[in-house]
Amino acid sequence: MAQIKSALEIALERTADIKSDASVGKKRELNNCGKKLASDFLSDSDLAAFKKAFGAYKHEEKDFVLEGAVKLFMARIQLPADEAEKEKILQAGQGLEVLLPHKNIGQLFQSVDQVFSRYLESQKQLEAALTQQFMPKLRQKQQELEKRFGQQIALEPSQDPDFVQALNRNLDALKEQYSGSIDEIKHFIANAAGLDISGEN
Repeated sequence: MAQIKSALEIALERTADIKSDASVGKKRELNNCGKKLASDFLSDSDLAAFKKAFGAYKHEEKDFVLEGAVKLFMARIQLPADEAEKEKILQAGQGLEVLLPHKNIGQLFQSVDQVFSRYLESQKQLEAALTQQFMPKLRQKQQELEKRFGQQIALEPSQDPDFVQALNRNLDALKEQYSGSIDEIKHFIANAAGLDISGEN
């Protein structure tokens, strides 16, 4: 015979569910506060304000805020398109140093700076080498156009579909070479923060 639950047991179960929902909601809210703190810091670069705002949270609340902020900073870590983007990523490193003191984050981001500088330099060298390789073909196209239209027409490598295709193919291969570095950086940060990112991209 099935056990009949008392009204008290049912009430207690419902209360437990409500408490559980409330704690999940509170955690999400604090995670979002952390993300906003990190986002504001990346926008205004005010490290002192970031430290103060994070320091205002105490105990368990602080852990949830830290988790949100760390995850937002980690999401910003990707191969930079240019120097300005690299500087923004290094700024995320400053924020992570505040959140995770004594975890060698400063040392990590010195390495990040070197890796990203090499990547950007490799990008430039790759584009220069391809431009040099495609110039004879481009000059030939210019001469053909001059004969056809009777006037000088300047062509840039970026206007040549073959050049663009070759450049994109080579840049993708370069990104692939460096993608392992991005994974290593993110795993180092996750371990320092005690976060499990195994189920995340």
